[in-house]
Amino acid sequence: MTNAADFDVQNKISNVRLCAFALTDCIVHIESQSAKYLRAVHRTALELAVPNLFGPEIGGFWLKPDQIDQLRKLPDCYPANEIDFVRKAVETYLAAQIAELELLQPGDV
Repeated sequence: MTNAADFDVQNKISNVRLCAFALTDCIVHIESQSAKYLRAVHRTALELAVPNLFGPEIGGFWLKPDQIDQLRKLPDCYPANEIDFVRKAVETYLAAQIAELELLQPGDV
């Protein structure tokens, strides 16, 4: 049985939208054909990221949704036979970056 407070927290969490996340050191699990594009993806993410978005106390390089959209356009800069590999590298990189966010459960907030 859930109480009203638990329901209220879950309801609020479902309405939460990502405003930004900090780039971190992470492990990216990807096949070898797409792996060779990870360096370019990471460098592009760093170039797009806003340093110290929330002030120097928090620090870091932060990606906002509009910058994530720009990063997802990176495959368009490659030849047609490489686009799918670059797209996979971008999506796998983003998934690895936010993996810790996905581990948070509603009760953790």
